Amino acid sequence: MEQQYRTATGTGEALNGTVDVTIIAAAGAGTYLRVVDATIAVTVAAAGGGGEVALEDGAGGTRFFEADADALGVYSIHFDPPGYPLSANTLLNITVDGAATTQATARCTAIVIVAGG
Repeated sequence: MEQQYRTATGTGEALNGTVDVTIIAAAGAGTYLRVVDATIAVTVAAAGGGGEVALEDGAGGTRFFEADADALGVYSIHFDPPGYPLSANTLLNITVDGAATTQATARCTAIVIVAGG
């Protein structure tokens, strides 16, 4: 039986202090997302040290990418096909946290393979 899939693109922005922002929503029962490419831009740096931006397998879920958000910057990640697998029927999430004073603002655009269904 041939595996069915399609690609999807999404963007999410975690503003100062905003956590758990959906980049690409869960695709439904029996489906899962596989992250192929993502670009994360820290557009407002965190203050006080310790700021991080992270991509997560679901809201508050397992972090599979973390980067320093104490300075402006752009991070690009690429996973060769079939991509980095998220849990079944789970969304792709971005969050900013960890800063001692003011959290960063970061924007992510991602391309995923939606498999199953």
